[in-house]
Amino acid sequence: MSAVREFPSVTLTNNSNLVQINTNDSNFSVVPGSVIVVAGDRPRVVISGDTVNRTLTLSIAYIGDDIVEKSAALIPLGQNDALLSAMTSLTEAQNGLAEAYGNGPGTVGEISFSMIVDPPVTATQWPTWVQVQGDINEVLPETAKRFPNFPEIGGKVSVEQLPDDIDTDNKRTQALSPPLKREPSISQILTDYPTLKSTEVRPTESPNNKRMIRFDDVRGEVHIALTDRWFTIPTTIASRSFPIFYRGLILRFNNNSSYTGNIKMRVYPMGTGGLGLPNNPTLANHQWHEYETSVTNLYKIGEFNSEYFEGIIEYIELDSGWHQFDVNQSDVGSLNAKFDTAFGTFRSPFRTFYQKADGYWYSEDMFPANLHSIGASWAQDSQNPRVFTVTDAEDGNDGLRFFSDSFDDFEFELVIVAEYLSHALALTISNSSPNKIYYAGSGRYITNERIFFKRAGTTVTGALTVESIKMRIPHYG
Repeated sequence: MSAVREFPSVTLTNNSNLVQINTNDSNFSVVPGSVIVVAGDRPRVVISGDTVNRTLTLSIAYIGDDIVEKSAALIPLGQNDALLSAMTSLTEAQNGLAEAYGNGPGTVGEISFSMIVDPPVTATQWPTWVQVQGDINEVLPETAKRFPNFPEIGGKVSVEQLPDDIDTDNKRTQALSPPLKREPSISQILTDYPTLKSTEVRPTESPNNKRMIRFDDVRGEVHIALTDRWFTIPTTIASRSFPIFYRGLILRFNNNSSYTGNIKMRVYPMGTGGLGLPNNPTLANHQWHEYETSVTNLYKIGEFNSEYFEGIIEYIELDSGWHQFDVNQSDVGSLNAKFDTAFGTFRSPFRTFYQKADGYWYSEDMFPANLHSIGASWAQDSQNPRVFTVTDAEDGNDGLRFFSDSFDDFEFELVIVAEYLSHALALTISNSSPNKIYYAGSGRYITNERIFFKRAGTTVTGALTVESIKMRIPHYG
Protein backbone atom coordinates (compact mmCIF):
# COMPACT_ATOMS: atom_id res chain seq x y z
CA MET A 1 0.00 0.00 0.00
CA SER A 2 1.13 3.58 -0.72
CA ALA A 3 2.28 5.73 2.16
CA VAL A 4 0.32 8.76 3.45
CA ARG A 5 1.33 11.88 1.51
CA GLU A 6 1.51 15.13 3.50
CA PHE A 7 1.24 18.62 2.01
CA PRO A 8 2.20 21.63 4.16
CA SER A 9 -0.01 24.08 2.21
CA VAL A 10 -3.16 23.63 0.12
CA THR A 11 -6.01 25.94 -0.93
CA LEU A 12 -9.74 25.16 -1.51
CA THR A 13 -12.14 27.64 -3.12
CA ASN A 14 -15.91 27.71 -2.61
CA ASN A 15 -17.91 25.80 -5.29
CA SER A 16 -14.74 24.25 -6.84
CA ASN A 17 -13.68 20.57 -6.89
CA LEU A 18 -9.93 21.35 -7.22
CA VAL A 19 -7.45 21.27 -4.35
CA GLN A 20 -4.45 23.47 -5.21
CA ILE A 21 -1.05 22.26 -3.91
CA ASN A 22 0.84 25.45 -3.00
CA THR A 23 4.28 23.79 -2.69
CA ASN A 24 6.51 22.29 -5.39
CA ASP A 25 5.42 18.69 -4.72
CA SER A 26 5.05 16.70 -7.93
CA ASN A 27 5.24 13.18 -9.32
CA PHE A 28 2.60 11.90 -6.97
CA SER A 29 -0.06 9.43 -8.00
CA VAL A 30 -3.59 9.11 -6.64
CA VAL A 31 -5.40 5.83 -6.11
CA PRO A 32 -9.11 6.40 -6.88
CA GLY A 33 -11.04 6.39 -3.66
CA SER A 34 -8.20 8.00 -1.68
CA VAL A 35 -9.12 10.61 0.92
CA ILE A 36 -7.61 14.03 1.62
CA VAL A 37 -7.90 15.45 5.13
CA VAL A 38 -7.49 19.25 5.32
CA ALA A 39 -6.91 20.89 8.69
CA GLY A 40 -10.18 22.34 9.98
CA ASP A 41 -12.36 20.50 7.42
CA ARG A 42 -13.96 17.07 7.07
CA PRO A 43 -12.29 14.32 4.92
CA ARG A 44 -13.08 14.42 1.22
CA VAL A 45 -12.74 11.75 -1.53
CA VAL A 46 -10.09 12.34 -4.26
CA ILE A 47 -10.62 10.79 -7.70
CA SER A 48 -7.52 12.00 -9.60
CA GLY A 49 -4.39 14.15 -9.46
CA ASP A 50 -2.52 16.48 -11.85
CA THR A 51 1.23 16.49 -11.18
CA VAL A 52 1.85 19.26 -13.75
CA ASN A 53 -0.58 21.80 -12.32
CA ARG A 54 -0.20 20.34 -8.80
CA THR A 55 -3.94 19.85 -8.24
CA LEU A 56 -6.17 17.14 -6.81
CA THR A 57 -9.72 16.61 -8.10
CA LEU A 58 -12.47 15.96 -5.51
CA SER A 59 -15.46 13.73 -6.24
CA ILE A 60 -17.82 16.51 -5.01
CA ALA A 61 -17.23 20.26 -5.26
CA TYR A 62 -16.22 21.99 -2.01
CA ILE A 63 -18.92 24.29 -0.57
CA GLY A 64 -18.00 26.68 2.23
CA ASP A 65 -15.64 29.49 3.20
CA ASP A 66 -12.36 29.49 1.25
CA ILE A 67 -9.58 27.46 2.89
CA VAL A 68 -6.26 29.22 2.29
CA GLU A 69 -2.81 27.69 2.89
CA LYS A 70 -3.78 24.91 5.25
CA SER A 71 -1.93 21.64 5.81
CA ALA A 72 -3.38 18.40 4.41
CA ALA A 73 -2.72 14.68 4.22
CA LEU A 74 -3.56 12.33 1.32
CA ILE A 75 -4.50 8.85 2.59
CA PRO A 76 -4.65 5.99 0.00
CA LEU A 77 -7.74 4.31 1.42
CA GLY A 78 -8.67 3.09 -2.05
CA GLN A 79 -5.68 0.62 -2.25
CA ASN A 80 -7.04 -2.50 -0.54
CA ASP A 81 -5.62 -5.30 -2.74
CA ALA A 82 -4.26 -7.20 0.23
CA LEU A 83 -7.65 -7.22 1.94
CA LEU A 84 -9.36 -8.37 -1.26
CA SER A 85 -6.82 -11.22 -1.68
CA ALA A 86 -7.37 -12.40 1.89
CA MET A 87 -11.14 -12.48 1.40
CA THR A 88 -10.72 -14.48 -1.83
CA SER A 89 -8.49 -17.06 -0.09
CA LEU A 90 -11.01 -17.43 2.73
CA THR A 91 -13.83 -18.06 0.26
CA GLU A 92 -11.82 -20.75 -1.55
CA ALA A 93 -11.04 -22.50 1.74
CA GLN A 94 -14.72 -22.52 2.69
CA ASN A 95 -15.67 -24.08 -0.65
CA GLY A 96 -13.01 -26.79 -0.21
CA LEU A 97 -14.36 -27.71 3.24
CA ALA A 98 -17.86 -28.03 1.84
CA GLU A 99 -16.72 -30.35 -0.93
CA ALA A 100 -14.84 -32.61 1.51
CA TYR A 101 -17.55 -33.00 4.15
CA GLY A 102 -20.74 -31.96 2.44
CA ASN A 103 -22.78 -33.55 -0.32
CA GLY A 104 -20.36 -32.66 -3.06
CA PRO A 105 -19.46 -29.58 -5.08
CA GLY A 106 -22.08 -26.83 -5.39
CA THR A 107 -23.54 -27.40 -1.91
CA VAL A 108 -21.64 -24.71 -0.05
CA GLY A 109 -22.67 -24.45 3.59
CA GLU A 110 -24.77 -27.66 3.60
CA ILE A 111 -22.67 -30.07 5.78
CA SER A 112 -24.13 -33.59 6.12
CA PHE A 113 -24.66 -34.86 9.71
CA SER A 114 -23.95 -38.41 8.44
CA MET A 115 -20.28 -37.55 8.04
CA ILE A 116 -19.94 -36.88 11.80
CA VAL A 117 -18.59 -39.89 13.77
CA ASP A 118 -20.75 -40.92 16.80
CA PRO A 119 -22.94 -37.77 16.74
CA PRO A 120 -24.96 -36.98 19.89
CA VAL A 121 -28.77 -36.82 19.64
CA THR A 122 -28.74 -33.05 19.91
CA ALA A 123 -26.39 -32.81 16.90
CA THR A 124 -28.75 -34.56 14.48
CA GLN A 125 -32.01 -32.71 15.36
CA TRP A 126 -33.34 -29.62 17.07
CA PRO A 127 -32.95 -30.35 20.83
CA THR A 128 -35.91 -30.23 23.25
CA TRP A 129 -36.00 -27.99 26.31
CA VAL A 130 -35.46 -30.93 28.67
CA GLN A 131 -32.42 -32.10 26.66
CA VAL A 132 -30.84 -28.66 27.03
CA GLN A 133 -32.03 -27.49 30.49
CA GLY A 134 -33.11 -30.63 32.28
CA ASP A 135 -36.43 -31.23 34.08
CA ILE A 136 -37.31 -27.88 35.73
CA ASN A 137 -39.76 -29.59 38.12
CA GLU A 138 -36.83 -31.34 39.76
CA VAL A 139 -35.16 -28.01 40.45
CA LEU A 140 -38.01 -25.73 41.61
CA PRO A 141 -39.12 -25.73 45.28
CA GLU A 142 -42.58 -27.02 46.20
CA THR A 143 -43.99 -23.52 46.81
CA ALA A 144 -43.10 -22.49 43.26
CA LYS A 145 -45.44 -25.13 41.80
CA ARG A 146 -48.63 -23.73 43.47
CA PHE A 147 -50.01 -20.69 45.29
CA PRO A 148 -48.16 -20.60 48.66
CA ASN A 149 -49.71 -19.95 52.06
CA PHE A 150 -48.79 -16.67 53.76
CA PRO A 151 -46.70 -18.35 56.57
CA GLU A 152 -44.71 -20.18 53.88
CA ILE A 153 -43.64 -16.80 52.45
CA GLY A 154 -43.40 -14.46 55.42
CA GLY A 155 -43.45 -16.72 58.42
CA LYS A 156 -44.78 -15.59 61.76
CA VAL A 157 -43.82 -12.22 63.23
CA SER A 158 -43.57 -11.93 66.98
CA VAL A 159 -43.88 -8.75 69.00
CA GLU A 160 -40.19 -8.96 69.87
CA GLN A 161 -39.34 -8.73 66.16
CA LEU A 162 -41.27 -5.45 65.64
CA PRO A 163 -39.40 -2.10 65.78
CA ASP A 164 -39.44 -0.22 69.10
CA ASP A 165 -41.40 2.75 67.68
CA ILE A 166 -44.53 0.62 66.88
CA ASP A 167 -47.17 0.86 69.60
CA THR A 168 -48.62 -2.66 69.75
CA ASP A 169 -50.70 -1.91 72.85
CA ASN A 170 -52.65 0.97 71.30
CA LYS A 171 -55.46 -0.80 69.46
CA ARG A 172 -56.70 2.49 67.92
CA THR A 173 -53.32 3.07 66.29
CA GLN A 174 -53.27 -0.44 64.88
CA ALA A 175 -56.76 0.02 63.42
CA LEU A 176 -55.98 3.27 61.54
CA SER A 177 -55.47 2.93 57.76
CA PRO A 178 -52.61 4.76 56.08
CA PRO A 179 -53.53 8.24 54.70
CA LEU A 180 -54.95 8.32 51.19
CA LYS A 181 -54.14 11.07 48.65
CA ARG A 182 -57.43 12.24 47.18
CA GLU A 183 -57.22 13.28 43.52
CA PRO A 184 -59.84 15.81 42.33
CA SER A 185 -62.39 14.51 39.87
CA ILE A 186 -62.57 15.91 36.34
CA SER A 187 -65.57 18.05 37.32
CA GLN A 188 -63.58 19.57 40.17
CA ILE A 189 -60.65 20.31 37.85
CA LEU A 190 -62.84 22.04 35.26
CA THR A 191 -64.27 24.39 37.87
CA ASP A 192 -60.74 25.73 38.44
CA TYR A 193 -60.58 27.11 34.88
CA PRO A 194 -62.02 30.58 34.16
CA THR A 195 -65.24 30.74 32.18
CA LEU A 196 -64.85 32.71 28.92
CA LYS A 197 -67.90 34.71 27.85
CA SER A 198 -68.61 37.44 25.33
CA THR A 199 -69.97 40.76 26.52
CA GLU A 200 -71.16 44.02 24.99
CA VAL A 201 -71.01 46.05 28.21
CA ARG A 202 -68.28 46.66 30.73
CA PRO A 203 -69.02 44.46 33.77
CA THR A 204 -69.81 46.34 36.97
CA GLU A 205 -71.32 43.66 39.23
CA SER A 206 -69.22 41.82 41.81
CA PRO A 207 -67.76 38.52 40.52
CA ASN A 208 -68.31 36.96 44.00
CA ASN A 209 -65.12 34.92 43.76
CA LYS A 210 -66.15 33.35 40.46
CA ARG A 211 -63.50 32.57 37.87
CA MET A 212 -64.58 34.45 34.75
CA ILE A 213 -63.13 36.17 31.69
CA ARG A 214 -65.30 38.54 29.67
CA PHE A 215 -64.21 39.52 26.14
CA ASP A 216 -65.72 42.64 24.59
CA ASP A 217 -65.77 42.23 20.79
CA VAL A 218 -67.04 45.79 20.31
CA ARG A 219 -64.40 47.68 22.30
CA GLY A 220 -61.66 45.05 22.02
CA GLU A 221 -61.36 44.79 25.81
CA VAL A 222 -60.69 41.80 28.07
CA HIS A 223 -62.04 41.80 31.64
CA ILE A 224 -60.67 39.44 34.30
CA ALA A 225 -62.72 38.67 37.40
CA LEU A 226 -60.93 39.21 40.71
CA THR A 227 -62.40 38.26 44.10
CA ASP A 228 -64.79 41.21 44.37
CA ARG A 229 -64.14 43.38 41.30
CA TRP A 230 -63.12 43.34 37.64
CA PHE A 231 -59.74 44.12 36.09
CA THR A 232 -59.56 45.33 32.47
CA ILE A 233 -56.40 44.30 30.66
CA PRO A 234 -54.77 47.32 28.96
CA THR A 235 -54.74 47.03 25.16
CA THR A 236 -52.62 50.11 24.42
CA ILE A 237 -48.99 49.41 23.45
CA ALA A 238 -47.74 52.95 22.66
CA SER A 239 -48.76 56.61 22.58
CA ARG A 240 -47.60 59.74 20.76
CA SER A 241 -48.82 63.07 19.32
CA PHE A 242 -49.66 63.77 15.67
CA PRO A 243 -50.39 67.23 14.17
CA ILE A 244 -53.72 67.18 12.30
CA PHE A 245 -53.64 69.73 9.48
CA TYR A 246 -57.28 70.81 9.20
CA ARG A 247 -58.29 73.07 6.29
CA GLY A 248 -56.49 76.41 6.60
CA LEU A 249 -53.75 75.30 9.01
CA ILE A 250 -50.26 76.06 7.70
CA LEU A 251 -46.66 75.97 8.88
CA ARG A 252 -45.13 79.39 8.05
CA PHE A 253 -41.39 80.12 7.93
CA ASN A 254 -40.40 82.81 10.46
CA ASN A 255 -39.68 86.48 9.65
CA ASN A 256 -41.27 86.27 6.19
CA SER A 257 -38.36 84.12 5.06
CA SER A 258 -38.58 81.50 2.29
CA TYR A 259 -36.87 78.24 1.48
CA THR A 260 -35.29 77.01 -1.76
CA GLY A 261 -33.97 73.47 -2.04
CA ASN A 262 -35.06 69.89 -1.46
CA ILE A 263 -37.91 68.98 0.88
CA LYS A 264 -38.91 65.51 2.07
CA MET A 265 -41.81 64.53 4.32
CA ARG A 266 -43.97 61.65 5.52
CA VAL A 267 -47.66 62.49 5.16
CA TYR A 268 -51.09 60.92 5.63
CA PRO A 269 -53.75 62.68 3.49
CA MET A 270 -57.32 62.66 4.76
CA GLY A 271 -59.58 63.81 1.93
CA THR A 272 -57.64 66.07 -0.46
CA GLY A 273 -54.82 63.69 -1.38
CA GLY A 274 -51.54 65.55 -1.85
CA LEU A 275 -53.14 68.88 -2.71
CA GLY A 276 -51.79 71.67 -0.54
CA LEU A 277 -48.35 70.07 -0.20
CA PRO A 278 -45.39 71.57 -2.09
CA ASN A 279 -46.00 71.19 -5.87
CA ASN A 280 -49.41 69.54 -5.22
CA PRO A 281 -48.42 65.87 -5.67
CA THR A 282 -50.99 63.17 -6.49
CA LEU A 283 -51.33 60.98 -3.38
CA ALA A 284 -53.99 58.49 -2.25
CA ASN A 285 -56.08 59.33 0.81
CA HIS A 286 -55.84 57.41 4.09
CA GLN A 287 -52.40 55.98 3.30
CA TRP A 288 -48.92 56.90 4.49
CA HIS A 289 -46.56 58.37 1.87
CA GLU A 290 -42.89 59.39 1.96
CA TYR A 291 -42.61 62.05 -0.69
CA GLU A 292 -39.89 64.52 -1.72
CA THR A 293 -39.58 67.34 -4.22
CA SER A 294 -37.63 70.54 -4.93
CA VAL A 295 -39.06 74.01 -4.24
CA THR A 296 -38.18 77.63 -4.90
CA ASN A 297 -39.06 80.46 -2.50
CA LEU A 298 -41.42 78.30 -0.44
CA TYR A 299 -42.64 80.30 2.56
CA LYS A 300 -45.43 78.08 3.94
CA ILE A 301 -46.31 74.38 4.15
CA GLY A 302 -49.93 73.23 4.12
CA GLU A 303 -51.10 75.50 1.28
CA PHE A 304 -49.83 75.56 -2.31
CA ASN A 305 -51.40 77.45 -5.23
CA SER A 306 -54.60 78.04 -3.23
CA GLU A 307 -54.98 74.34 -2.35
CA TYR A 308 -55.02 73.36 1.33
CA PHE A 309 -53.70 70.10 2.74
CA GLU A 310 -55.85 68.04 5.11
CA GLY A 311 -54.27 65.23 7.11
CA ILE A 312 -51.06 64.50 9.02
CA ILE A 313 -47.49 65.64 8.36
CA GLU A 314 -45.36 63.29 10.47
CA TYR A 315 -41.92 64.79 9.70
CA ILE A 316 -40.30 67.41 7.43
CA GLU A 317 -36.70 67.30 6.21
CA LEU A 318 -35.04 70.33 4.56
CA ASP A 319 -31.47 70.76 3.37
CA SER A 320 -30.98 73.00 6.40
CA GLY A 321 -32.76 70.96 9.08
CA TRP A 322 -35.06 68.12 10.06
CA HIS A 323 -38.01 67.81 12.44
CA GLN A 324 -40.37 65.05 13.53
CA PHE A 325 -43.71 66.11 14.98
CA ASP A 326 -44.16 64.02 18.12
CA VAL A 327 -44.63 66.69 20.83
CA ASN A 328 -47.01 69.62 21.15
CA GLN A 329 -45.32 72.83 19.98
CA SER A 330 -46.38 75.89 18.01
CA ASP A 331 -42.86 77.15 17.24
CA VAL A 332 -40.77 74.58 15.33
CA GLY A 333 -37.25 75.91 15.91
CA SER A 334 -35.45 73.19 13.97
CA LEU A 335 -37.25 74.35 10.80
CA ASN A 336 -37.34 78.09 11.65
CA ALA A 337 -41.13 77.94 11.32
CA LYS A 338 -44.30 78.08 13.37
CA PHE A 339 -47.95 77.03 13.03
CA ASP A 340 -50.41 79.60 11.73
CA THR A 341 -53.81 79.69 10.06
CA ALA A 342 -54.70 81.07 6.67
CA PHE A 343 -58.21 81.93 7.84
CA GLY A 344 -60.34 81.39 10.91
CA THR A 345 -59.22 80.96 14.52
CA PHE A 346 -56.00 79.13 15.26
CA ARG A 347 -56.31 76.00 17.41
CA SER A 348 -53.75 73.41 18.40
CA PRO A 349 -53.34 70.75 15.69
CA PHE A 350 -51.83 68.19 18.05
CA ARG A 351 -53.79 65.20 19.29
CA THR A 352 -52.60 62.27 21.37
CA PHE A 353 -52.94 58.88 19.72
CA TYR A 354 -52.68 55.41 21.24
CA GLN A 355 -51.52 52.38 19.29
CA LYS A 356 -53.38 49.10 19.82
CA ALA A 357 -52.50 45.53 18.93
CA ASP A 358 -54.48 45.77 15.66
CA GLY A 359 -51.76 48.08 14.26
CA TYR A 360 -53.85 51.28 14.26
CA TRP A 361 -53.42 54.54 16.16
CA TYR A 362 -56.56 55.82 17.92
CA SER A 363 -56.95 59.38 19.14
CA GLU A 364 -58.38 60.40 22.46
CA ASP A 365 -62.16 60.61 22.51
CA MET A 366 -63.18 63.55 20.28
CA PHE A 367 -66.82 63.85 21.34
CA PRO A 368 -67.37 67.63 20.93
CA ALA A 369 -68.37 69.96 23.72
CA ASN A 370 -70.66 71.74 21.24
CA LEU A 371 -72.53 69.96 18.46
CA HIS A 372 -72.28 71.31 14.94
CA SER A 373 -76.03 70.87 14.40
CA ILE A 374 -79.01 68.88 15.70
CA GLY A 375 -82.29 68.26 13.85
CA ALA A 376 -85.76 69.19 15.02
CA SER A 377 -86.66 65.57 15.79
CA TRP A 378 -83.56 65.07 17.89
CA ALA A 379 -82.90 65.82 21.56
CA GLN A 380 -79.73 65.74 23.69
CA ASP A 381 -80.00 64.64 27.30
CA SER A 382 -79.23 67.49 29.71
CA GLN A 383 -77.68 65.23 32.35
CA ASN A 384 -75.64 63.05 30.01
CA PRO A 385 -74.78 64.88 26.74
CA ARG A 386 -73.79 61.60 25.09
CA VAL A 387 -77.38 60.31 25.20
CA PHE A 388 -79.69 61.25 22.32
CA THR A 389 -83.30 60.50 21.43
CA VAL A 390 -84.96 60.84 18.05
CA THR A 391 -88.72 60.89 17.49
CA ASP A 392 -90.31 60.32 14.07
CA ALA A 393 -87.47 61.73 12.00
CA GLU A 394 -88.59 61.31 8.37
CA ASP A 395 -86.67 64.02 6.50
CA GLY A 396 -83.17 63.09 5.26
CA ASN A 397 -81.88 66.48 6.48
CA ASP A 398 -83.33 66.02 9.96
CA GLY A 399 -80.23 64.62 11.62
CA LEU A 400 -77.41 64.91 14.15
CA ARG A 401 -74.01 66.27 13.12
CA PHE A 402 -70.99 66.44 15.44
CA PHE A 403 -68.24 68.20 13.39
CA SER A 404 -67.82 70.85 10.72
CA ASP A 405 -66.64 70.19 7.15
CA SER A 406 -63.02 70.11 8.35
CA PHE A 407 -63.52 66.57 9.68
CA ASP A 408 -65.65 65.15 6.85
CA ASP A 409 -62.94 62.97 5.30
CA PHE A 410 -61.10 61.85 8.44
CA GLU A 411 -61.41 58.20 9.45
CA PHE A 412 -63.23 57.67 12.75
CA GLU A 413 -64.12 54.79 15.03
CA LEU A 414 -67.58 55.11 16.58
CA VAL A 415 -68.75 53.03 19.54
CA ILE A 416 -72.54 53.37 19.93
CA VAL A 417 -75.06 51.69 22.20
CA ALA A 418 -78.63 51.76 20.86
CA GLU A 419 -81.32 51.35 23.54
CA TYR A 420 -84.19 50.90 21.07
CA LEU A 421 -84.92 51.63 17.40
CA SER A 422 -88.13 51.56 15.40
CA HIS A 423 -86.31 51.35 12.06
CA ALA A 424 -82.76 51.48 10.70
CA LEU A 425 -80.59 54.48 11.61
CA ALA A 426 -77.87 55.81 9.28
CA LEU A 427 -74.59 57.07 10.78
CA THR A 428 -73.03 58.79 7.73
CA ILE A 429 -74.14 61.20 5.02
CA SER A 430 -74.06 58.50 2.31
CA ASN A 431 -76.63 56.38 4.18
CA SER A 432 -74.79 53.17 3.20
CA SER A 433 -73.79 49.92 4.89
CA PRO A 434 -71.97 48.90 6.98
CA ASN A 435 -72.51 52.21 8.78
CA LYS A 436 -76.13 51.58 9.70
CA ILE A 437 -77.76 50.42 12.93
CA TYR A 438 -80.66 48.01 12.46
CA TYR A 439 -81.24 46.70 15.97
CA ALA A 440 -80.73 47.70 19.57
CA GLY A 441 -77.33 46.79 21.07
CA SER A 442 -73.68 47.81 21.09
CA GLY A 443 -71.69 48.29 17.91
CA ARG A 444 -68.35 49.52 16.55
CA TYR A 445 -68.32 51.39 13.24
CA ILE A 446 -65.46 52.67 11.03
CA THR A 447 -66.10 55.55 8.61
CA ASN A 448 -64.07 58.06 6.58
CA GLU A 449 -66.96 60.29 5.48
CA ARG A 450 -69.13 62.91 7.17
CA ILE A 451 -70.71 61.61 10.38
CA PHE A 452 -74.42 62.43 10.16
CA PHE A 453 -77.06 60.46 12.12
CA LYS A 454 -80.43 60.35 10.31
CA ARG A 455 -83.23 58.07 9.24
CA ALA A 456 -82.24 55.30 6.81
CA GLY A 457 -85.06 55.03 4.30
CA THR A 458 -88.06 55.58 6.52
CA THR A 459 -89.15 57.26 9.74
CA VAL A 460 -87.00 56.44 12.76
CA THR A 461 -87.60 56.68 16.49
CA GLY A 462 -85.11 55.57 19.09
CA ALA A 463 -82.58 56.28 21.83
CA LEU A 464 -78.82 55.81 21.75
CA THR A 465 -75.60 56.61 23.58
CA VAL A 466 -72.48 57.77 21.72
CA GLU A 467 -69.82 56.15 23.87
CA SER A 468 -66.77 57.42 21.94
CA ILE A 469 -65.65 59.06 18.69
CA LYS A 470 -61.97 58.45 17.94
CA MET A 471 -59.88 59.29 14.92
CA ARG A 472 -58.09 56.23 13.49
CA ILE A 473 -54.95 55.99 11.36
CA PRO A 474 -52.79 52.97 10.45
CA HIS A 475 -49.18 52.60 11.54
CA TYR A 476 -46.61 53.38 8.84
CA GLY A 477 -44.07 50.77 10.02
